[in-house]
Order: sequence, then C-alpha cells, then structure tokens
Amino acid sequence: MSRWVMEEENVGLLGRIQSIVERPIREKFRSAVPTHGGDRLLLTILGKTLSQPALAARTYGEGEIFLIKGGLFLSGVRLDPSAYEGVGTEWKEDLGQRHYDPDARTPRDRPLPHALNLPHGFYMPIYVDPTSPFVLRREGGTLYLYVDELRLFPVEYEARPAFYSKVTSAGVPMPHVGSHRLQRQLLVEYNAYCHFFAQKKACIFCGIVAERSLLPARYNSYFGASPAEVAEVVEAAYAEGVCTEMQVTGGVLPNRAEMPYFLEVGRAVKERLGVDVIPGSQAVLAPPSSPREIEELKEAGWQGVAFNVEIWDERLWPGMVPGKAALMPRERWLEALEFAVQVFGRGEVASVIVAGLEPKRSFLAGVEWLAQRGIYGVPIPWAPVPGSELEGHQTPTAAWHLEVVVKALDIWERYLLDAQRHSSGGLHYADLARMRQSLARDRERHTGRDWSKDLRHVLAVEGKLPEV
Repeated sequence: MSRWVMEEENVGLLGRIQSIVERPIREKFRSAVPTHGGDRLLLTILGKTLSQPALAARTYGEGEIFLIKGGLFLSGVRLDPSAYEGVGTEWKEDLGQRHYDPDARTPRDRPLPHALNLPHGFYMPIYVDPTSPFVLRREGGTLYLYVDELRLFPVEYEARPAFYSKVTSAGVPMPHVGSHRLQRQLLVEYNAYCHFFAQKKACIFCGIVAERSLLPARYNSYFGASPAEVAEVVEAAYAEGVCTEMQVTGGVLPNRAEMPYFLEVGRAVKERLGVDVIPGSQAVLAPPSSPREIEELKEAGWQGVAFNVEIWDERLWPGMVPGKAALMPRERWLEALEFAVQVFGRGEVASVIVAGLEPKRSFLAGVEWLAQRGIYGVPIPWAPVPGSELEGHQTPTAAWHLEVVVKALDIWERYLLDAQRHSSGGLHYADLARMRQSLARDRERHTGRDWSKDLRHVLAVEGKLPEV
C-alpha cells in the first residue's frame, strides 16, 4: 500500500472519529447548535462547557473514548509548550524503551510524557507527532485534550512513581533497571541485543536494536542490571504499590546465556520479597532447551512464562522468524508451551502472535489452538518499527485489526480466559473486554432496550468501526 493511500485512509478514519466526537455535543445541545455545518466557534464554546471530568464522562461514552484513543494511536499528539509542565518531576517521563514506536530514535531535548489517563479509565501511551490533529494544552493547571481548536475534555499524565527518584545500592537510578508501564507493570529489559541479528536471522519485524544505546551492558557483558539490582527495584516498586506485576525480557543470547539470568533474577526477587512465588511475575524468553529447565523457572519463583511464537502459519514461520525456526522446530516450541501449562497452570502461560503479518484465518486458528490448552495467544498489532527489515511497510487497516481482536476475545471467553490478564493494562483487547462488561451490566439494568446500535456493541461485540 502506498504512503498516499495509507495517509488517505488515516485521514478518513480520523474524520469519522472527529464526527463521533462532535456528535454527542450536537445531540446534547441540539437546540443551541445551528443546523448549518462549520460553526466551529459555537462547538468550541460547548467543548469548553463540557470540559469537566464528570460532564465529559457522561457526554462521551466508552465507545467514543475508545475511538479517540484509536485516533491518538494512529496520529500521535502535539504538545503545546504548556503541556511540558511538570514532566519528569510530577508526571512520569518516557524513557524511550519502546522498540514498537516510530519515534524511538528521535533526539529529545527535554523529557516527554509517557502516557495519558482518559475518561472512563482508559489509558494511552503517548507518542508525539507535530502533524497530529490532537493537541495537549495545560490551562489553569488542568491538562486538556483538543482536536484542532475544539477542546474535548480534561486528561492527565501518569503520576511519576516515587521509585523513579531512587537509586540502587550500587548507585544506579532505579528506572534505568526497570521502568513502569501498562498502568501496573514493572518492565525489566535486560538488554537490547539478540544473537539472531548477528546471525542474520532476526525476526523480520523486530526492531529491538533501535534501543541498544538506551540499555548499556554492565553485568556479565550481556545484561543491563544484576539480579540483585533487579530485586531491589522490584521491592521498591511493589512496596510503593504502583506495580503489582513484573516482566523480564530481552533478546536470545549466545549459548542461551539468558536462561541462567532468569533463574538468578527469580531467586533474588523471591528472597528479597520473602515469597515462594513472585506475584504477577512473567519470564519472557525462548523455550529452554529441556523440560527440566521450565520446571526450574517455576522453582525460582516465576508465576508464569511467555514463549512468543510470533507467527502461527507454519508456511510463514521459517521466513518471518528464521532465528527461532533455527533454534528449534515449531513442533518443539508448541510442546514447550503445552508443558509449561502443566508446570504453571492454565492462564499463566502466554505466546504473542503478531496480528497483521499473516492471514486472518491462520492467526485466529493459532489463538484457538492455544486457548484450548489454557494459553493466551496474545494479539499484538504489528506496527512497522525502526531497525526492522519491515521498516516503512504498512500494517492492515484499523477495521482489520479491530475484527481480529474481537474474534480473539470471543475465543478467550469460550475457553474462560480473562482478558484482564497479566500485562493487559491499557491494551486494546482489555479495553474492548471492559466495554463488553459495562454493556452487559447496562443490559441487565435496562431490559427490553435495543442495544444493537450502542457504540460499545458495534465496536466490542460486532468488531466493526461505526458508520457515521
């Protein structure tokens, strides 16, 4: 797809989103809004009237906020100079460890905010784009989201965790060891290197090397932090209450050097917290070389594991993930996932399947196969990233992604897998699942009403973008 077609599609979708954003204002103040179009001044005044948290939540439903979030994901946001106020002190700054982000390599002359809290509990990681129609502006101490000159509603950045101002016993700033993300998770990315790149067998969509300068190796040449340092940071983040989950991840290393590291980190954290199982912990790695090592991960204190197969279609797997295919046959990868369920239990094992790199049919077949066995096939939308072989390519349409995620939710529900899973904070599938739940509650309270036109039903149940 050409860049012109891609931009035209994004503009069209944003136009539909903007129409939906304006619609509740027009409906709420039908008698006050002129019937002719284009009266931006009056809409702006009404927008200012509605820019109060309680009013915004009542005027904009979950469906509208989800679409606005989709618009922010597609086009980013501009920052008015006033929107930088307090970032890095009161509000959490972005640390740049985002190898899925198109601006990850952009130089920064001042801290950027990491994420937004939107009405109805929606959460949105930020990326800045100076051409975006969305603008953040702080007025009278309150941060507002605008579409062009139309003020929508107040929002706010995430508060900066207290542990971001602390250092380890070795004097290392704690956020350099582990960063807070997805509302409740501590992410420890032990390096930004993968042996598959050196072997010319990297996953063709992976851009982890774009982060390499952000994660200098200081421990045993491969790792950004020692197990003891990781344990210190986990203890601080959990004690503060800002994190209830931790995830450790990184690249595949020569001679599988990451496996001993995962065992050492698990043992160090388990001892530091004084627990047998580290609450909310997940080790993300390629399957160990033997079933016994999977058992050792459990014994080391890990609550769950993720062995990311990435691509389900067996015809595409060797070409898309050549390093993983050379590491072990696909059948052995799947056997490791099944064995991990025996060790950790249903719902404690996951495997990312990248949505948008294979046919819809095979993608959903993978989600189904995994769910039958109590494994989350996690649908992560593919976005072309810096440093990958697919940099500059185009992901499928927003409508395509919405449909496959809703169908994945249907599969999870059928096999009793909760969408509010580990690491789900603020992710698209968790948002859609929450809309399903709120719609079900409203249906119980208001029986006899036709809910088929409700935007939550259209988005989260039918898996369709609305016609405006």
